[in-house]
Amino acid sequence: MRLGETHLVRLIGEPKTCLVRECGDGNGTFEILSPAVGLYDRPPAVGTFVQPGSFAGYLTILRRTYHLLIPEGHRGIVTGLQVSSRKERVEYGQALCRVSPETRTFLEAETARTEARESSPGEEIPEGMFGVRSPTDGIFYRQPNPQSPAYVEEGMTISQGAVLALVEVMKCFNPIVYPGEPEFPRQARVVRIALRDSSEVRHGALLFVVEPVI
Repeated sequence: MRLGETHLVRLIGEPKTCLVRECGDGNGTFEILSPAVGLYDRPPAVGTFVQPGSFAGYLTILRRTYHLLIPEGHRGIVTGLQVSSRKERVEYGQALCRVSPETRTFLEAETARTEARESSPGEEIPEGMFGVRSPTDGIFYRQPNPQSPAYVEEGMTISQGAVLALVEVMKCFNPIVYPGEPEFPRQARVVRIALRDSSEVRHGALLFVVEPVI
């Protein structure tokens, strides 16, 4: 069974944007804070690069689960977690993780990986378009469950923060969220869906090709 009843709760609720608190250390380090009272789960791993719209964990509020997003204007590498257990109760404004601005070394590595992916055969992205790629290995799902429609179809217009698909990793269903600005247009049209539903996917694999909505 692809999605059991115990997993459906993860798919309910619009994304919520986290709060931010600057650490004041002079290095630009900041903390990601909970936007509400609830049970927090699945924080990003230490060493993960995050940017506006990146997945920052799940927050369950009164039996409804929301996925959390990194807010606008903040990006960097997760250097520490303030919540140590699974499904821990957190308060409004409680620190979830600490993030440091990206380093030159990290950016150089990311650039090299991007160039390598873009040079891979069969994954060319036409000029003026953008590719949304998988952040992890797993199984790619276009719909929340077999009875529901796909999150997006080719030709559909999407906006920043929209859920495009899921990638399952060890029975955890991670939403693929359209990041929007500044790396992508705030609104875009889905030109191509690169994988079939239920396909195995590797980290960095092309999932969607989108073009700006003019």
